[in-house]
This record gives sequence, structure tokens and C-alpha cells, in this order.
Amino acid sequence: MLLAIDIGNTNIHIGLFEKKKMLSSFSMGADNVRSGDEYAVVLKSLIVGEGYDIASIDGAIVGSVCPNITLKIQYAVKKLVGIVPVLIGPGIKTGYSIKIDNPSELGADIVANTAGALDSTNGPVIVIDFGTATTISAVDKNKAFAGCYIMPGIQMSLDSLNNTGLLPNVIADEKFPVLAKNSSDSMKSGVVFGQMMAVEGFVETYIKELDLPTSVPVIITGGFASMLLPYFRIKIKHIEALTLKGLNVIYLANQKKIK
Repeated sequence: MLLAIDIGNTNIHIGLFEKKKMLSSFSMGADNVRSGDEYAVVLKSLIVGEGYDIASIDGAIVGSVCPNITLKIQYAVKKLVGIVPVLIGPGIKTGYSIKIDNPSELGADIVANTAGALDSTNGPVIVIDFGTATTISAVDKNKAFAGCYIMPGIQMSLDSLNNTGLLPNVIADEKFPVLAKNSSDSMKSGVVFGQMMAVEGFVETYIKELDLPTSVPVIITGGFASMLLPYFRIKIKHIEALTLKGLNVIYLANQKKIK
């Protein structure tokens, strides 16, 4: 059984896989203060709570955008299952080429999302991750990662407005009136529909610049993705836990190398 861990800015997502099948997924908060031993205790509790035996884990992979937490999670995994997890980074086999100025700069979450999307569509494909930040990535006709847009995520954008003294504190939820008539709704609708329009514009730009077919698959994922599904004007496919599934794809592609 494979233990896949996606360390994000806000949350740490964990998945358990048997070959290509996801058995379970769950999450815990990303906390810089928490020690490696504390992460081990929480991780064990979550895995056992899902009904799985720690002893059944014979592989592990970690993707992280938070270097301060990465070493603690690696330590926790080693302590729990006696395995040094594979870490997404330079030298790892992704299954696709990366055509950007410095491939080593590409975030582990984007690397995994792209691998998961290609496993589903075989390229070209556009992948949108609505997380702490919103990322819009493109794979071209040659199955190469061609570029990525990064913009503040939905809650991050709301938080920036919340810092304005005369505006109320607002948390993203599923109520977004088209015609907002109060400050709270105006903020939520402005951020959400603003993101939707920006994202759809980025998709159009990729199609034009990369000469992609207008029917190119557009995959969305991330914590806010399900909330936004009813508002898309373009055809999209929602894949939950895409980052974890991509980590599993990458692990399987690197098995011979790992062994």
C-alpha cells in the first residue's frame, strides 16, 4: 500500500493507494510549529482511524510546497513505516517534459496535477487548481508542460479585502449572487466571478498561443473546485484529489528506479 502526501500552504492531504486505486484520502492542517514526532502521532491516528494497518504501507511519496514542513513529514513517515519517502523534485521521472525557464522551480503540486491529468487524458490538457493559490497550467500537443499562470486564491483574495477597514470579514461559501446587494455578497461575488472570468480568459489564451483544439480537456481540482462547478461557462471535468492521484502516478512510474 502506498502512502501519498501532498503538503500545501494550508492543509496536508494524505492518500492511500493500492496500485492505481485510491483506497482513502484525508487531511490535516499544515502547521510550522508542529514537530516531526507530533506529525507522526497525528498521521498514525488518521491512518488507523480510516481502518488501515500501518504495517501494510510499503511505499511512500511526498510532494511539498512548504520546505519548513517537508523534513518533519519525511521524519514522521520514516518513524511510522521505516521508509524514506520519495520526494518530488529534480531527477524524478514525471512522464512528460517541462518546457519552462527553470524546471526545478515548478511546484510539486503542479508537477503532480499534471501527471494526474495526463494519466486521465493523455494530453493536451489544461489543469486548474483552486487552492490557497489558483494555478492554471497547460500541456501542449507534444505532451510537454508549456506554462502556468498563478493568481491569489479565492480565500486569499477575500482576506486581502477583509484587511480593508470598512469592509466586513468574509469567508468563502457556496452563496454567490449574480447581482450582489450588500457588502459581504459584493465581495464574495466579485472575487468568485472575477476568478471565473480570469480563468476562462487564461484558457482562451492557452488555446490561442499553443494552437490547441477548442475542445481541449479542462480539468479542475482543489478545495474550492466543487463550489465553482455550477458557474463555469466552458466544459470542464472535475477530478477530486488530483494531486494525490498524480503523486501515485509518479510513484508507479519511478518504481524500478526506487527499487
